[in-house]
Amino acid sequence: MTKEEILQKVVERIKDNEYDHEIETFLKRKEVNPDEFKSIIETARAQVLEERLKTMPKKNLAVFIVLVVLIIATIYLFAFYLPNTNVSQNKTFLSILGTAAFCFVSFLAIAYYGTWKPEFLKIREKPRIDFTLMTLMLIPAVIVYFIFSECFSNGADRILKATQVDAVGTVVDGGVTEVKRVLRSGGASFASITVEFETKEGKTVRATEDISSYRFKDFYLGQQLNIVYSSEDPSNIDLLIDDESIKELKNTQQRDFTPNDLLTLMTTKKENIKATLENISFGWEQKSDAWMNEKNNTAVMITDNEVRLITTFGKAHSYPETIEKMGFKKIETSKEKKVDKMEILFGDKLYENDKYYFQIKTLISGGQQMSVVLVNKK
Repeated sequence: MTKEEILQKVVERIKDNEYDHEIETFLKRKEVNPDEFKSIIETARAQVLEERLKTMPKKNLAVFIVLVVLIIATIYLFAFYLPNTNVSQNKTFLSILGTAAFCFVSFLAIAYYGTWKPEFLKIREKPRIDFTLMTLMLIPAVIVYFIFSECFSNGADRILKATQVDAVGTVVDGGVTEVKRVLRSGGASFASITVEFETKEGKTVRATEDISSYRFKDFYLGQQLNIVYSSEDPSNIDLLIDDESIKELKNTQQRDFTPNDLLTLMTTKKENIKATLENISFGWEQKSDAWMNEKNNTAVMITDNEVRLITTFGKAHSYPETIEKMGFKKIETSKEKKVDKMEILFGDKLYENDKYYFQIKTLISGGQQMSVVLVNKK
């Protein structure tokens, strides 16, 4: 075999992406002087590089750009577009699918990075992709999965808030899943509750909501729960069982009454009373002449000249200090003393300014001590 033929064989082997040691083995079999190995390989590489530089930089760069576009498209699809559609029931599957697509395309993009440069093309035409190295993507995959999963959860929450409908659900199922760690003691647990409810259209729906495992003990079969569901996707629900979810969904402050709230109610129109109460806390219902909130064990009675708050003892503990800061003056009271139409009992606290009286007293109801706060116009 002539030197020119040997050179062409080396060119072909370089085009086949053979390593230098494989080419040197071939040259040894052809009984080429080892001192000539380097010059033959370099000459062959120069020839291959000249050919590759005519087309491969554009091709490899185009492939890299396409892969980057696919990465961006994957992020947009699974982090922005799909989370804003009604796919909450498939969020786990879609998060896994999005993670797999992102990691696969990112792995290829990393492999193709820089393959349009002469330094790379001198060695090989395209990257030699070893898919076993995708195991290096496991840690990024876990991170991306949780990001996509959080995006789907947030998207479902946004849709639920915008399309929410109140309902009462009945607990029909639930359970706790224990996940044991491998090679370590301990583990983790996850809980869920399934409720059945009827939509405004009369359709019976069963939906499952994840909850913390430590709260699971607070639920029982047949329990009635206040829930909200999405009118666009009734399987997208939330249980109104904690202050954070109620604040987020109901735009309420979810707090205790303050003296200022009682003064506000003195001048609130009847048609606006419920909205004012719901802004303070969720769960008010009008029963007879009182507004009741069973969730926080509070009642409010409102007339033209009086607002009366009955709440759990202790919630009004800071009222005297707050009332005095508002400019009210304390009035000394006794068992027999009366101020206008307000009968003052022994031990009550009474305050006044130029427009209102504030009275704070306690009562025992069903063995439970309650605080009663009254505001009267003078």
